[in-house]
Amino acid sequence: MSKSMMKNPDAPHIDFNFMKGIITNIRDDIKDNPAWLACNIDMCCHRKTQFMFAEWKRPNEMLQKGQQYLLEALSANPNHHVFVIDGWSDKNGHEITQITRWIKKERFVQGHSKDDLLELIRKFYIHAEDLASPNNTQPVF
Repeated sequence: MSKSMMKNPDAPHIDFNFMKGIITNIRDDIKDNPAWLACNIDMCCHRKTQFMFAEWKRPNEMLQKGQQYLLEALSANPNHHVFVIDGWSDKNGHEITQITRWIKKERFVQGHSKDDLLELIRKFYIHAEDLASPNNTQPVF
């Protein structure tokens, strides 16, 4: 991604490990969950009432359970468009090998390249514009 796309491409990742153990002994009727942690999403875009979320995973990087739960919950909302992108993007370049759309527990491969991702973003934007139109015909994205 170019510097113009990110406010700080050299920013370190956020480490949420300081939260480990926070969900212990909080109330007698709530079971301890010392492994509970926050998670983040790599990409979030919005237009009008529509949101596009994407989690990027490098080769051999696994999707964490918490991220999976979060993405599945987001994808259950019809105004949310959720993708997992196998690849990477940083100041040295980018590579995309697969783009998978999530709709609840279903998965659909939507592309394999930067051009495919850019086209999905354009379709998302058009979809959001069309939904906001007074002549809305409920297009499918």
